[in-house]
Amino acid sequence: MAIYLDNAASMKTRAEALAAAMPYLAEEYGNPSSLHTPGLSAKKAIQKAREDLATCLWCKPSEIVFTSGGTESDNLAIKGYFEANCERGKHIITTNIEHHAVSGSIEWLRGHGAEVTVLPVDSEGLITAAQVAEAIRPDTILIAIQYANNEIGTVQPIAEIATLARERGIAFFTDAVQAVGHVPFALGSAEGAGKLPAGDTPYNYLGITMLAGSAHKFGGPKGTGFLFVREGTKLVPQMHGGPQEMRLRAGTEHVAGIVGMAAALIGSCRELRESSRRVRALRNAMIDRILAEIPDSRVNGSRTNRLPGNVSVSFAGVEAASVLVMMDMAGIACSGGSACTSASGTVSHVIEALHIPMEYENGTIRMTISPATTRAEIDAAVTALEGIVEKLRAGRK
Repeated sequence: MAIYLDNAASMKTRAEALAAAMPYLAEEYGNPSSLHTPGLSAKKAIQKAREDLATCLWCKPSEIVFTSGGTESDNLAIKGYFEANCERGKHIITTNIEHHAVSGSIEWLRGHGAEVTVLPVDSEGLITAAQVAEAIRPDTILIAIQYANNEIGTVQPIAEIATLARERGIAFFTDAVQAVGHVPFALGSAEGAGKLPAGDTPYNYLGITMLAGSAHKFGGPKGTGFLFVREGTKLVPQMHGGPQEMRLRAGTEHVAGIVGMAAALIGSCRELRESSRRVRALRNAMIDRILAEIPDSRVNGSRTNRLPGNVSVSFAGVEAASVLVMMDMAGIACSGGSACTSASGTVSHVIEALHIPMEYENGTIRMTISPATTRAEIDAAVTALEGIVEKLRAGRK
């Protein structure tokens, strides 16, 4: 593939992540639950990875639970919290553009006694803390709102919502799968917020309860993720068996994946300020060219509150599936939305929630940029896209 623009689905594994993981796929193959030397070596590697992630996220190592990825983390956070705390209330607040791992978990709980308020987003995919405040009830126990949308890239006012939730004594969970490694934030304790880097260091303190991340979204191995669980938060495990991961997630840990994930996040965070600036500039240049050069095109999501590398655009008079096939034939990889929904051939719930004009709905594609993407690749992709859209429109006449 000549040009890869589907980094929100999965990024290329970073070199340091691959190098860190390889020994635990070869000579370091001990089970971390075993008490012999190879097992203890594997256990030590997991603990070091936990400490490294905690350093990047500004939290305690004991607050990191390793999982198989974002979907498992979402399920553990939402179902686990509800089951452990439903005696205090059964009301959950969420939005209408959540990832299916979040909305599916909440819908499952609805069938088990949960009462749910689904907040509608505006035309840019945003909600406000005021909307959340208005929806809170005396029996509200959980707010579950995505940090950044996987399809349109809109970043929610997470810090404001977290403050509101903390003041009301309500747990706040955010699926940050698209944000970790791409958006700067700190999870530290409320008492330690003043100790965070000062000056122009781009950290936003988030006093949230739980946060989900997935390694392959920031250059780590697939099949590995984590859930941040603030100290003192009660959860019921969703996988039962052994005592691994503080008894919150049974099963032998994926040592190579965990070690590779930590290395990937360290590398991403080290480069974050410069890479975000560069990727954001490429994103803006791509969007500006598309809007200027391809008639009847529109950008989806917020132009200001947006992930650095997300380009979600819609074209009137074309089908996204046809655009994607022709882009692929031209050696350019992109998607119709999230990787989980682009194969369905239907308009995604996220695009429907924005209420964009009907003639644009079916022509929505997502291109996502990584720090490795070049300006030449961006220009080549836009040029190819312009020709493809023009050809498809001509064929409909």
